[in-house]
Amino acid sequence: MKKLFSGRFGAYVLAVGLLISATGIGELLTKTTFVDASSVEMLYILSVAIASFYLGFGPAMMLSVLSTLAFDFFFILPLATFAVAEQQDAMRLLILLVVCIAISFLSPRIRP
Repeated sequence: MKKLFSGRFGAYVLAVGLLISATGIGELLTKTTFVDASSVEMLYILSVAIASFYLGFGPAMMLSVLSTLAFDFFFILPLATFAVAEQQDAMRLLILLVVCIAISFLSPRIRP
């Protein structure tokens, strides 16, 4: 089991784990509390920041793209599709992607 999470492959597996965790927590929050889907974006940004700092640039970039796709698929209407009904939602997805990519580029530079 330790071999699975060691090296570069393990970093990508952990990044996917962060994506699944953020999506699950977001689903739980939107179904059980007053949190709306727009607040779930912050969970994805947090997961990208964690991945960038601890896992490196490659896994963080992959997580940036997958986070944007997951947010679109699970939280933007119409649900369970990659279609976007409103221009505001398309702009939200673009901004999420740009912020996540910026974090992926900048976070490894501040690591000691």
